[in-house]
Amino acid sequence: MRHLASVHSVRQVAADPRGRRRLPRDRRHPDLLLVLPKRQLVTLGEAMLRLSVKPGDRVEDAPAFDVHVAGSEANVAYAAARVGVRTAWTSVLPDNPLGHRVATTLSAGGVDTSLVRWEPGGRLGLYFVELGAAPRPISVTYDRAASTMALASTSDFDWPAVVDTRVLHVSGITLGLSASCRELAKHAMREARRAGATVTFDVNYRQKLWDPKLAAAVVREVAPLIDVLICTQEDARDLFEVNGAPDLGVETVVLTRGAEGAVASRDGVSIERRGHPVETVDRVGAGDAFVAGLVWGLLDGSLERGLERGLAMSALKMTLRGDLFRLDAADVIALLAREGREVGR
Repeated sequence: MRHLASVHSVRQVAADPRGRRRLPRDRRHPDLLLVLPKRQLVTLGEAMLRLSVKPGDRVEDAPAFDVHVAGSEANVAYAAARVGVRTAWTSVLPDNPLGHRVATTLSAGGVDTSLVRWEPGGRLGLYFVELGAAPRPISVTYDRAASTMALASTSDFDWPAVVDTRVLHVSGITLGLSASCRELAKHAMREARRAGATVTFDVNYRQKLWDPKLAAAVVREVAPLIDVLICTQEDARDLFEVNGAPDLGVETVVLTRGAEGAVASRDGVSIERRGHPVETVDRVGAGDAFVAGLVWGLLDGSLERGLERGLAMSALKMTLRGDLFRLDAADVIALLAREGREVGR
Protein backbone atom coordinates (compact mmCIF):
# COMPACT_ATOMS: atom_id res chain seq x y z
CA MET A 1 0.00 0.00 0.00
CA ARG A 2 1.23 3.49 -0.86
CA HIS A 3 2.15 5.58 2.16
CA LEU A 4 1.99 9.33 2.68
CA ALA A 5 5.75 9.36 2.93
CA SER A 6 5.61 9.32 -0.86
CA VAL A 7 5.10 13.09 -0.76
CA HIS A 8 8.66 13.36 0.53
CA SER A 9 10.24 10.99 -1.94
CA VAL A 10 12.65 11.98 -4.66
CA ARG A 11 12.52 10.46 -8.10
CA GLN A 12 15.19 8.96 -10.30
CA VAL A 13 15.37 9.91 -13.98
CA ALA A 14 17.93 9.01 -16.60
CA ALA A 15 17.21 11.93 -18.95
CA ASP A 16 17.93 15.61 -18.38
CA PRO A 17 14.90 16.68 -16.26
CA ARG A 18 14.02 20.13 -17.61
CA GLY A 19 12.70 22.55 -15.09
CA ARG A 20 13.43 20.35 -12.09
CA ARG A 21 15.78 21.07 -9.23
CA ARG A 22 18.71 18.70 -9.37
CA LEU A 23 20.17 16.78 -6.48
CA PRO A 24 23.49 14.90 -6.51
CA ARG A 25 23.80 11.78 -8.62
CA ASP A 26 22.91 8.44 -7.08
CA ARG A 27 26.23 6.85 -6.02
CA ARG A 28 24.92 3.35 -6.72
CA HIS A 29 23.72 4.35 -10.20
CA PRO A 30 25.90 7.21 -11.51
CA ASP A 31 23.86 7.46 -14.71
CA LEU A 32 20.80 8.51 -12.71
CA LEU A 33 20.03 11.91 -11.25
CA LEU A 34 18.01 12.37 -8.09
CA VAL A 35 15.46 15.13 -8.68
CA LEU A 36 12.53 16.73 -6.93
CA PRO A 37 9.28 17.37 -8.78
CA LYS A 38 8.97 20.89 -10.17
CA ARG A 39 5.94 21.69 -8.01
CA GLN A 40 4.65 20.70 -4.60
CA LEU A 41 0.98 20.83 -5.57
CA VAL A 42 -0.99 20.84 -8.82
CA THR A 43 -4.77 21.17 -8.80
CA LEU A 44 -7.03 20.30 -11.74
CA GLY A 45 -10.50 21.74 -12.18
CA GLU A 46 -12.84 24.48 -13.35
CA ALA A 47 -12.70 28.12 -12.35
CA MET A 48 -15.70 30.42 -12.54
CA LEU A 49 -16.77 33.92 -11.70
CA ARG A 50 -18.99 34.20 -8.66
CA LEU A 51 -21.59 36.97 -8.62
CA SER A 52 -22.94 37.68 -5.14
CA VAL A 53 -25.76 39.95 -4.04
CA LYS A 54 -25.66 42.01 -0.88
CA PRO A 55 -27.23 40.49 2.25
CA GLY A 56 -30.98 40.84 2.01
CA ASP A 57 -31.03 41.12 -1.81
CA ARG A 58 -32.26 38.47 -4.25
CA VAL A 59 -30.52 37.50 -7.49
CA GLU A 60 -33.72 38.03 -9.46
CA ASP A 61 -33.96 41.74 -8.62
CA ALA A 62 -30.53 42.76 -7.32
CA PRO A 63 -29.31 46.08 -8.74
CA ALA A 64 -25.63 45.09 -8.48
CA PHE A 65 -23.33 42.11 -7.93
CA ASP A 66 -19.97 41.63 -6.25
CA VAL A 67 -17.68 39.64 -8.54
CA HIS A 68 -15.12 37.11 -7.29
CA VAL A 69 -12.96 34.44 -8.90
CA ALA A 70 -14.06 31.01 -7.68
CA GLY A 71 -13.90 27.26 -8.29
CA SER A 72 -12.94 24.53 -5.86
CA GLU A 73 -9.56 23.45 -7.22
CA ALA A 74 -8.64 27.05 -8.05
CA ASN A 75 -9.51 28.01 -4.47
CA VAL A 76 -7.28 25.22 -3.13
CA ALA A 77 -4.40 26.32 -5.35
CA TYR A 78 -4.75 29.96 -4.31
CA ALA A 79 -4.91 29.17 -0.60
CA ALA A 80 -1.93 26.82 -0.78
CA ALA A 81 0.13 29.37 -2.69
CA ARG A 82 -0.70 32.04 -0.11
CA VAL A 83 0.89 29.96 2.65
CA GLY A 84 4.02 29.25 0.63
CA VAL A 85 3.29 25.96 -1.13
CA ARG A 86 4.76 25.89 -4.65
CA THR A 87 1.50 25.47 -6.53
CA ALA A 88 0.10 25.31 -10.06
CA TRP A 89 -3.49 25.13 -11.30
CA THR A 90 -4.40 23.52 -14.60
CA SER A 91 -7.62 23.96 -16.53
CA VAL A 92 -9.03 25.23 -19.81
CA LEU A 93 -10.03 28.90 -19.92
CA PRO A 94 -11.71 31.00 -22.60
CA ASP A 95 -9.28 33.38 -24.28
CA ASN A 96 -11.31 36.46 -23.41
CA PRO A 97 -11.35 39.12 -20.65
CA LEU A 98 -13.25 36.86 -18.23
CA GLY A 99 -10.76 34.03 -18.61
CA HIS A 100 -7.86 36.41 -18.23
CA ARG A 101 -9.40 37.86 -15.08
CA VAL A 102 -9.28 34.38 -13.55
CA ALA A 103 -5.66 33.78 -14.54
CA THR A 104 -4.55 37.25 -13.41
CA THR A 105 -6.23 36.87 -10.02
CA LEU A 106 -4.72 33.44 -9.37
CA SER A 107 -1.27 34.55 -10.55
CA ALA A 108 -1.42 37.54 -8.21
CA GLY A 109 -1.89 35.10 -5.34
CA GLY A 110 1.23 33.17 -6.31
CA VAL A 111 -0.36 30.38 -8.36
CA ASP A 112 1.51 29.15 -11.44
CA THR A 113 -1.00 29.30 -14.33
CA SER A 114 1.40 28.22 -17.07
CA LEU A 115 -0.41 24.86 -17.36
CA VAL A 116 -3.68 26.54 -18.40
CA ARG A 117 -4.88 25.90 -21.95
CA TRP A 118 -6.54 28.86 -23.66
CA GLU A 119 -9.58 28.21 -25.83
CA PRO A 120 -10.64 30.87 -28.38
CA GLY A 121 -14.38 31.46 -28.43
CA GLY A 122 -15.18 29.49 -25.27
CA ARG A 123 -17.15 30.58 -22.24
CA LEU A 124 -16.41 30.83 -18.53
CA GLY A 125 -18.86 29.34 -16.06
CA LEU A 126 -20.71 31.65 -13.67
CA TYR A 127 -22.50 31.14 -10.42
CA PHE A 128 -24.75 33.41 -8.43
CA VAL A 129 -24.89 33.49 -4.62
CA GLU A 130 -27.44 34.71 -2.10
CA LEU A 131 -25.74 34.37 1.27
CA GLY A 132 -29.06 34.33 3.10
CA ALA A 133 -29.74 34.79 6.81
CA ALA A 134 -31.46 32.52 9.32
CA PRO A 135 -33.88 30.95 8.72
CA ARG A 136 -33.18 31.35 4.96
CA PRO A 137 -30.15 29.29 3.86
CA ILE A 138 -27.52 30.21 1.31
CA SER A 139 -28.73 29.83 -2.28
CA VAL A 140 -26.55 29.07 -5.31
CA THR A 141 -27.54 29.21 -8.99
CA TYR A 142 -25.12 27.82 -11.59
CA ASP A 143 -24.64 28.98 -15.18
CA ARG A 144 -21.75 26.76 -16.13
CA ALA A 145 -23.06 24.43 -18.87
CA ALA A 146 -20.78 24.10 -21.91
CA SER A 147 -17.94 26.00 -20.26
CA THR A 148 -14.47 25.52 -21.68
CA MET A 149 -13.55 23.16 -18.85
CA ALA A 150 -16.80 21.17 -19.07
CA LEU A 151 -16.00 20.54 -22.75
CA ALA A 152 -12.33 19.70 -22.12
CA SER A 153 -10.84 16.35 -23.03
CA THR A 154 -7.73 14.40 -22.10
CA SER A 155 -5.86 15.68 -25.16
CA ASP A 156 -6.09 19.28 -23.91
CA PHE A 157 -3.44 18.81 -21.21
CA ASP A 158 0.34 18.41 -21.07
CA TRP A 159 0.30 15.42 -18.73
CA PRO A 160 4.05 15.08 -18.07
CA ALA A 161 4.02 18.71 -16.87
CA VAL A 162 0.78 18.31 -14.91
CA VAL A 163 2.02 15.34 -12.91
CA ASP A 164 5.50 16.79 -12.27
CA THR A 165 4.39 17.41 -8.70
CA ARG A 166 4.48 15.91 -5.22
CA VAL A 167 0.70 16.15 -4.82
CA LEU A 168 -2.13 16.23 -7.36
CA HIS A 169 -5.51 17.43 -6.12
CA VAL A 170 -8.87 16.79 -7.79
CA SER A 171 -12.43 17.12 -6.51
CA GLY A 172 -15.72 15.42 -7.20
CA ILE A 173 -16.93 18.60 -8.87
CA THR A 174 -14.65 17.87 -11.82
CA LEU A 175 -15.97 14.32 -12.00
CA GLY A 176 -19.52 15.68 -12.09
CA LEU A 177 -19.04 18.42 -14.68
CA SER A 178 -19.32 16.18 -17.74
CA ALA A 179 -18.47 12.73 -19.03
CA SER A 180 -15.32 14.06 -20.69
CA CYS A 181 -14.20 15.77 -17.46
CA ARG A 182 -14.78 12.51 -15.63
CA GLU A 183 -12.42 10.71 -17.99
CA LEU A 184 -9.73 13.37 -17.88
CA ALA A 185 -9.84 13.45 -14.07
CA LYS A 186 -9.39 9.68 -13.96
CA HIS A 187 -6.54 9.97 -16.44
CA ALA A 188 -4.90 12.66 -14.32
CA MET A 189 -5.06 10.51 -11.20
CA ARG A 190 -3.67 7.48 -13.01
CA GLU A 191 -0.80 9.49 -14.49
CA ALA A 192 -0.03 11.10 -11.14
CA ARG A 193 0.14 7.73 -9.43
CA ARG A 194 2.36 6.40 -12.20
CA ALA A 195 4.68 9.38 -11.73
CA GLY A 196 4.91 8.78 -7.98
CA ALA A 197 2.77 11.72 -6.87
CA THR A 198 0.28 11.56 -4.02
CA VAL A 199 -3.36 12.02 -5.08
CA THR A 200 -5.70 13.94 -2.80
CA PHE A 201 -9.42 13.94 -3.56
CA ASP A 202 -12.24 15.99 -2.07
CA VAL A 203 -15.66 14.35 -2.58
CA ASN A 204 -17.23 17.84 -2.68
CA TYR A 205 -20.66 16.63 -3.82
CA ARG A 206 -22.87 19.14 -5.63
CA GLN A 207 -26.47 17.98 -6.02
CA LYS A 208 -27.09 20.52 -8.79
CA LEU A 209 -24.41 18.82 -10.88
CA TRP A 210 -25.28 15.14 -10.65
CA ASP A 211 -27.30 12.38 -8.99
CA PRO A 212 -26.01 11.12 -5.61
CA LYS A 213 -26.12 7.46 -6.68
CA LEU A 214 -24.02 8.17 -9.77
CA ALA A 215 -21.64 10.32 -7.74
CA ALA A 216 -21.18 7.57 -5.15
CA ALA A 217 -20.56 4.98 -7.85
CA VAL A 218 -17.95 7.12 -9.59
CA VAL A 219 -16.14 7.94 -6.35
CA ARG A 220 -16.01 4.23 -5.53
CA GLU A 221 -14.61 3.60 -9.00
CA VAL A 222 -11.75 6.08 -8.59
CA ALA A 223 -11.04 5.21 -4.95
CA PRO A 224 -8.12 2.88 -5.85
CA LEU A 225 -6.39 5.91 -7.40
CA ILE A 226 -6.72 8.05 -4.26
CA ASP A 227 -4.19 8.34 -1.43
CA VAL A 228 -6.01 10.92 0.71
CA LEU A 229 -9.81 11.23 0.66
CA ILE A 230 -11.52 14.30 2.11
CA CYS A 231 -15.25 14.06 2.79
CA THR A 232 -17.77 16.09 4.75
CA GLN A 233 -20.03 14.38 7.25
CA GLU A 234 -23.00 15.34 5.06
CA ASP A 235 -21.49 13.84 1.91
CA ALA A 236 -20.64 10.63 3.77
CA ARG A 237 -24.27 10.34 4.83
CA ASP A 238 -25.88 11.37 1.53
CA LEU A 239 -23.62 9.40 -0.82
CA PHE A 240 -22.41 6.43 1.22
CA GLU A 241 -25.13 6.16 3.88
CA VAL A 242 -22.71 6.20 6.82
CA ASN A 243 -22.48 8.49 9.82
CA GLY A 244 -18.70 8.52 9.91
CA ALA A 245 -15.88 8.20 7.40
CA PRO A 246 -16.77 6.10 4.33
CA ASP A 247 -14.82 2.85 3.93
CA LEU A 248 -13.62 2.98 0.32
CA GLY A 249 -10.28 1.26 0.78
CA VAL A 250 -8.35 4.56 0.76
CA GLU A 251 -5.29 4.67 3.02
CA THR A 252 -6.01 8.06 4.58
CA VAL A 253 -9.53 9.42 5.06
CA VAL A 254 -10.29 12.85 6.49
CA LEU A 255 -13.84 13.54 7.66
CA THR A 256 -14.76 17.18 8.20
CA ARG A 257 -17.52 17.89 10.71
CA GLY A 258 -18.21 21.59 10.46
CA ALA A 259 -17.88 23.45 13.75
CA GLU A 260 -16.93 20.20 15.50
CA GLY A 261 -13.64 20.01 13.60
CA ALA A 262 -12.25 17.04 11.69
CA VAL A 263 -11.01 13.50 12.19
CA ALA A 264 -8.42 11.66 10.10
CA SER A 265 -7.99 7.89 9.91
CA ARG A 266 -4.87 6.13 8.68
CA ASP A 267 -3.57 2.62 9.31
CA GLY A 268 -6.26 2.04 11.92
CA VAL A 269 -5.28 5.13 13.91
CA SER A 270 -7.57 8.16 14.24
CA ILE A 271 -6.54 11.77 14.87
CA GLU A 272 -9.20 14.26 15.90
CA ARG A 273 -8.97 18.04 16.13
CA ARG A 274 -11.61 20.56 17.13
CA GLY A 275 -12.66 23.55 15.08
CA HIS A 276 -12.33 27.24 15.90
CA PRO A 277 -15.02 29.69 17.02
CA VAL A 278 -15.93 31.82 13.99
CA GLU A 279 -17.97 34.92 13.34
CA THR A 280 -18.94 33.99 9.80
CA VAL A 281 -18.82 36.58 7.03
CA ASP A 282 -18.84 34.16 4.06
CA ARG A 283 -18.53 30.40 4.40
CA VAL A 284 -18.12 29.66 0.67
CA GLY A 285 -14.59 28.36 0.00
CA ALA A 286 -13.94 27.31 3.60
CA GLY A 287 -13.72 23.64 2.66
CA ASP A 288 -11.17 24.42 -0.04
CA ALA A 289 -9.08 26.39 2.45
CA PHE A 290 -9.19 23.33 4.71
CA VAL A 291 -7.85 21.14 1.91
CA ALA A 292 -5.00 23.58 1.26
CA GLY A 293 -4.02 23.52 4.93
CA LEU A 294 -4.22 19.74 5.01
CA VAL A 295 -1.90 19.44 2.01
CA TRP A 296 0.45 21.99 3.55
CA GLY A 297 0.76 19.82 6.64
CA LEU A 298 1.20 16.62 4.64
CA LEU A 299 4.00 18.21 2.64
CA ASP A 300 5.67 18.95 5.97
CA GLY A 301 5.28 15.29 6.92
CA SER A 302 2.46 15.54 9.44
CA LEU A 303 -1.17 14.51 9.11
CA GLU A 304 -1.84 16.00 12.55
CA ARG A 305 -0.38 19.31 11.48
CA GLY A 306 -2.42 19.12 8.30
CA LEU A 307 -5.63 18.86 10.30
CA GLU A 308 -4.67 21.78 12.52
CA ARG A 309 -3.65 24.03 9.65
CA GLY A 310 -6.67 23.03 7.59
CA LEU A 311 -9.10 23.87 10.37
CA ALA A 312 -7.34 27.17 11.04
CA MET A 313 -7.41 28.15 7.37
CA SER A 314 -11.05 27.15 7.06
CA ALA A 315 -11.99 29.32 10.03
CA LEU A 316 -9.98 32.27 8.78
CA LYS A 317 -11.50 31.98 5.30
CA MET A 318 -14.99 32.37 6.76
CA THR A 319 -14.02 35.87 7.95
CA LEU A 320 -13.39 36.97 4.34
CA ARG A 321 -15.79 37.78 1.52
CA GLY A 322 -15.41 35.76 -1.66
CA ASP A 323 -14.11 32.25 -2.23
CA LEU A 324 -10.39 32.95 -1.97
CA PHE A 325 -8.16 32.70 1.12
CA ARG A 326 -6.51 36.12 0.98
CA LEU A 327 -4.37 35.76 4.12
CA ASP A 328 -0.98 34.10 4.56
CA ALA A 329 0.97 31.61 6.65
CA ALA A 330 1.64 34.14 9.42
CA ASP A 331 -2.11 34.52 10.02
CA VAL A 332 -2.52 30.75 10.26
CA ILE A 333 0.40 30.27 12.63
CA ALA A 334 -0.80 33.18 14.79
CA LEU A 335 -4.25 31.63 15.19
CA LEU A 336 -2.77 28.25 16.09
CA ALA A 337 -0.34 29.84 18.54
CA ARG A 338 -3.15 31.67 20.32
CA GLU A 339 -4.84 28.34 20.92
CA GLY A 340 -1.70 26.49 21.95
CA ARG A 341 -1.26 24.50 18.75
CA GLU A 342 2.00 24.23 16.80
CA VAL A 343 3.74 26.09 19.62
CA GLY A 344 7.40 25.15 19.87
CA ARG A 345 7.32 22.84 16.87
